[in-house]
Amino acid sequence: MQREPLPPENEALWRKLWNEWQANDEADVILDASRVADIENEIPALQGRVRTALAYLQRARYIQYRTGVGEDGIEPILYDVYEPR
Repeated sequence: MQREPLPPENEALWRKLWNEWQANDEADVILDASRVADIENEIPALQGRVRTALAYLQRARYIQYRTGVGEDGIEPILYDVYEPR
C-alpha cells in the first residue's frame, strides 16, 4: 500500500504515536486533553491542530483511531498505528 508523504509535523506525530503504541504493548492509547497538550508542547507546529492532524493521518492510512468518552468529553483512542518504514 502506497501512502502519501507527510508534512514534517505530521511525520513527527505519527512516529510519536508509533512509539507510544509500541510502549503500550499495542493496546489502546487514549489521547486525552493533557496528552494532546503534551503533544502540542513537543511538536509546536501542531499547536491547536492535533485532532486535525489525527484525522489527516487516519485518512492517509497512517493510523486508525476511534473516539471514546473520557473526563473531558469525546476523545480519540488509537487502536492501530501502521509501522514506519
